[in-house]
Amino acid sequence: MRLALAAVAVLLSATLVAAETDTLAALRSLPVQDGGRVKPLDTFAREAARRVTGARAFGSDSVAGQDAVEWILGLWASPETWRGERIVRVADAGLRAHAGLPADRERFSFEEITGSEPFLAAAEEARQRQEAGEPLSEAQDGVARLYDSLSLMAAVMAGDAPRVAALGDGETWASPRELAPGGEPRRAFEALLAAHRAQDPAATAGAANAFRTTLSVVQPLAPGAAARIAREVRYNRVKPFRAAWLLYLGAFLALVSTLSLAWRPLSTAGLALLTAGFGVQTYGFYLRTMVAERAPVANMYESIVFAAWGAVLLALVFEARHGTRLFAACASGLAVVFLLLADGVPIFDSAIDPLAPVLRDNFWLSSHVLTITLGYAALFLALALGHVSLGLLFLGRGEARVRTVSGFVYRSMQAGTLLLAAGTLLGGVWASYSWGRFWGWDPKETWALIALLVYLAILHARFAGWLKDFGLAVGSIAGGLSVLMAWYGVNYVLGTGLHSYGFGGGGANGWVAAYVAVEVALVAAVALRVRGPRADAAAMPAHS
Repeated sequence: MRLALAAVAVLLSATLVAAETDTLAALRSLPVQDGGRVKPLDTFAREAARRVTGARAFGSDSVAGQDAVEWILGLWASPETWRGERIVRVADAGLRAHAGLPADRERFSFEEITGSEPFLAAAEEARQRQEAGEPLSEAQDGVARLYDSLSLMAAVMAGDAPRVAALGDGETWASPRELAPGGEPRRAFEALLAAHRAQDPAATAGAANAFRTTLSVVQPLAPGAAARIAREVRYNRVKPFRAAWLLYLGAFLALVSTLSLAWRPLSTAGLALLTAGFGVQTYGFYLRTMVAERAPVANMYESIVFAAWGAVLLALVFEARHGTRLFAACASGLAVVFLLLADGVPIFDSAIDPLAPVLRDNFWLSSHVLTITLGYAALFLALALGHVSLGLLFLGRGEARVRTVSGFVYRSMQAGTLLLAAGTLLGGVWASYSWGRFWGWDPKETWALIALLVYLAILHARFAGWLKDFGLAVGSIAGGLSVLMAWYGVNYVLGTGLHSYGFGGGGANGWVAAYVAVEVALVAAVALRVRGPRADAAAMPAHS
């Protein structure tokens, strides 16, 4: 436990040291209006940097080595400098070809892309199709998103974004360019830009403080809003989900090692790191919930992160019951994969956006979505345990050990199926409350039912003795694929229905198809391995 506490202390101390030396702290916490809500400039800058540079991996928010807030300040102060910098990332080769961009690199400048006639023609075509309500191809969708990112960058350079000052009614906000000439806010803003152009950090820090103070006099925030801004800046700086997966990774390595070495101190350290990671991730959920003022499961990013949290929670409960380290090892590995996917895949947008109108009921959002996502977590934990069972079968590590793991797979499936059933029923009640009908065979509803029926069939077959250890392990994979379809496939492959809100464009269908192919190959390899000895034994002559 001391090791886990030391790891958390190191992460927090590094964050505090960075905060103490931050010369743009005042500007970072400046309230701005963007995306339908009031957020700190720190959040706007990070989101803009990720959109323009494509640097989503592990929460990166820097632009050409600069802090994101400093980059926004640079766009305001010296837009001509940034027009020629190759900071815009176009990673997809098909998108580069469709937009008429050079194929030999991924980074381009604002001027290069906006000066490309093929790109402008492709963007206009995508815009016309959107206005006509016609579906976009993958390349057209990429062009449209790239155009939106460049439009955002152009708006910042022109001083039209973000909106930094509330006007008299408190509802309408002014951008930097719209600040009244000669007014105190405008003079403070121009002094900030002058200090930045002079490359004087001390003067820039002072001017940032003066600008923030001036705006706070013009538009004083309510105590609750000020607290949310402060929490969001802390959430951005601490990056709790990144810290959590680092702790989970340490836990996974320690726990996997102890499964073979059977060294108790290493086992204790692994469980302590897992618990510490769970605590840090819980703190992250607390901050995100307080900022968003809702349960943090309104989009794909949040549901993936919550599924990682749920898998660890269930593993800790099972560990308290059974005292094995297998649940903890599987959950820590699963949590690392989920958190890396959430943080590293661009289609999983981490932005805290306002809810769609149909979702604006925190009771049903919390009860239905949290329950069904916790069910997904338990079923993916069963999937991870099923892989352990297949590995033992492939290596021929003994029937007793395989039987024990199969029992764990069965228990996880039971918990997950119960939660999935409860979540599906709660979703029907919410649908009746919101849409006036309990069930409508919407794609999401249909696939949730299919996944539930798949697991009910697997549990029944196991209870009846039709599925043995190998069959149950294969069932955990088949069931996991049905959940993957209900969770990811409906949102990014089908992309239709009443549940199509809260998800980004595009998809990672190629990677998902590769994962399915790997699972099929794994099951086939273990099946051949298991059947081989049986066939050999059946062919041997009986001894008298």
